[in-house]
Amino acid sequence: MQKTKIDKTKFFMNLLEIIPHSMNLDDAIYKTLKKIKLNESSFNDIKSNFLPNGTKSLMNEINEIIDSKLRKLKKPNNFMKFRVNDKVKYFVIQRIKNFNDFIDKKFFLKEILNPNLFINSNKILFNIADEIWFLCGDKSTDFNYYTKRFILMNVYAATFSFSFFDKSESLSKTKAFLDKQIKLVLTFGKIKQNIKKSM
Repeated sequence: MQKTKIDKTKFFMNLLEIIPHSMNLDDAIYKTLKKIKLNESSFNDIKSNFLPNGTKSLMNEINEIIDSKLRKLKKPNNFMKFRVNDKVKYFVIQRIKNFNDFIDKKFFLKEILNPNLFINSNKILFNIADEIWFLCGDKSTDFNYYTKRFILMNVYAATFSFSFFDKSESLSKTKAFLDKQIKLVLTFGKIKQNIKKSM
């Protein structure tokens, strides 16, 4: 299979649409090939090139698609005046909204219980946190670079998990939950600074 013959993003967008109506990932790939009018003989080439690690590869592709969408997103006119924590909150919510737009939650919940995928989740979460900080304009290169990303990994994971059961309009409950998570982080940071000063 020549990579130039298939639009990778188009393939994955169709695959994600078909997955909820398929028995498994292989079945979804075959149905996607049929939908985009590619010969089924391309199956092995597509798996080795696009999905070498099965569902783990799929989750990485999902994040890349969302990254691309967020980079092209038109930000609010006053975005540059946002405080850092407001920029972070903005991109966390936008990321969750994008995920909800084209991912089947039942499929995702079933797959994240897979132990092999769970092992890979920290790497995915770090990449998500890194991308959000990049979009926020973070340019730190010292120890703070890692601290910020590890903290955001936990905030994002908690907020993302909460959003799965949020049926409120415009994710209002998720936004309130995220606000509390950010406030906890800021409070902890201030307490840590005060302890350092007292010592």
